[in-house]
Amino acid sequence: MKKNKKHIIIINSPLFKEVNTLYEEDSLPPIGLGYIATYLQNNNISVELVDAVYKRISLKKLINYLKLEKPDFVGVNIFTTNYVLVKELIESLNFETHIIIGGLSTKELFKKILNWKTDNLIDIVTGDGELITLDIINNNIRESPLVSGLNRRVFKVDSSSKYYVKDIDKLELERDFFKNEPVIHPLGFNEANIVTSRGCVYNCSFCAAAYSQNKVFGIRERTIKSVQLELAQIQKELPQVNSIRVLDDLFLKSKKHVLTATQTFNPYKFKWRSMAHVLTFNNISNSDLIKLKKSGCEELFIGIESGSPRILKSINKTNKVDLIIKNLSAVLRVGIDIKAYFIYGFPKESLKDMEKTYYLAQKLEGDSLMFMVTEHLKVGLLTDHVPVKDITEHITEELINNKIDLIYNSLIKDFKINKPRIAVLGINPHAGDNGVIGKEDDNILKPTLEKIKNSGKLVYGPYSADSFFGSDNYKNFHAVIASYHDQGLIPFKTITFGEGVNFTAGLSKVRTSPDHGPAYEIAGKNIADATSFKEAVFTAIKIFRNREEHSIYSKSPLKVASK
Repeated sequence: MKKNKKHIIIINSPLFKEVNTLYEEDSLPPIGLGYIATYLQNNNISVELVDAVYKRISLKKLINYLKLEKPDFVGVNIFTTNYVLVKELIESLNFETHIIIGGLSTKELFKKILNWKTDNLIDIVTGDGELITLDIINNNIRESPLVSGLNRRVFKVDSSSKYYVKDIDKLELERDFFKNEPVIHPLGFNEANIVTSRGCVYNCSFCAAAYSQNKVFGIRERTIKSVQLELAQIQKELPQVNSIRVLDDLFLKSKKHVLTATQTFNPYKFKWRSMAHVLTFNNISNSDLIKLKKSGCEELFIGIESGSPRILKSINKTNKVDLIIKNLSAVLRVGIDIKAYFIYGFPKESLKDMEKTYYLAQKLEGDSLMFMVTEHLKVGLLTDHVPVKDITEHITEELINNKIDLIYNSLIKDFKINKPRIAVLGINPHAGDNGVIGKEDDNILKPTLEKIKNSGKLVYGPYSADSFFGSDNYKNFHAVIASYHDQGLIPFKTITFGEGVNFTAGLSKVRTSPDHGPAYEIAGKNIADATSFKEAVFTAIKIFRNREEHSIYSKSPLKVASK
């Protein structure tokens, strides 16, 4: 039955024609459509928001639903990736209705949309949709269209338009329109989503939101007070929510915005995640990053795109790879996770460019340590899968410090060893024999270990590797660090084969595996020994529990009495 007041169905347009059972990515609430729907509802328009992405609605089912409901207006967003689907949707509506199409992609697609085969009136809106959609529905348009033809109009709502939303603080959002909020994340938290700004200050050449392409639409930001009012509303109406995701193109645009974000979230107990830019963290102090973490910042989404300076320059991104590593490493060090995005396939991108991207991604993964462990023997490696001829080039003072820090911290947090004793094996036979068989032990290893020992860590060596294990000297230490792969793995596997565990120390997640390979040659013969696999599982559980216990106790350590 037709409602007395005008009725519009607003559609978050589908990504697939049929239900795609392989598509498992969580969908985000369409906040932009929610703002439009709320504004219309507040002005006495009957509104229904159909999220075809979240509900996994096939195109045929969506068309049939619209034919059944026959709304006065159909509003739909469009993207370059689903242009064909939205075209088929609109051309399939054989009842009289008024179509309103919006979205950032309409800037480029409107010329094609004008030629769609339907007798229904189509209005295309580029820019803010809240105010103009109401006037389209009420047939009260107060400015001329950019393009006008038979049953077709195009409206450009830029900063000079009567329908431009100058103060986005004044926009209201009714969350009942979102059927998938709060979003239940696979990692166990319940998340609500907010938008705090419109527009982007950066100019990445591949991005539809690039500043140079959107100057006429301006950049607008909500005040801290406005955002905090929304956070308070979420806290009241959705008490199960413990995480907030900020869906701006870039919430953390600069150092100033890092400080603003910290101030915004400090009064609340929410964890939060958002987009950021590599250059956001230029000249930001470690103390400011710690404050950001303490405000609840758990994860940042950062588009790095490439590891090739040539490609980075061509897409208007910073081409200083060292700066990328420096800035993001500073974020990671304070415990904020980063989800980094990379793109392969830029115009004129070479295999060498792609390899640089791969190497950068590996570098940003952070330092880790191959740590072979059993209850009574633990062996770490300074270098792992490095050709023998290149080993000495890799062993530097920085590497030694990093690896010893990793193994030292792992012994404390992962294995509950309060004051670990660590032995380091020499690089050359007989640890160089005072320079007779190589100078690397005297010039690099010994002075670096001496500095580390003077800092308070119980680190000893370098020891001659040939007799270290045979003399049972390893039993005097909690862990041994070998200079290269076979120097550590041969004695470890000789002593513990089939019972050892390959543990990667230094990662935020617990990663273990058996100490042997897949052994394809005995697959299906029912002769494999599962002992190491079982040990890998049990070790992972122990490390997970030890980390939890360490986290609890380290939050409230006993005070040391003053002398």
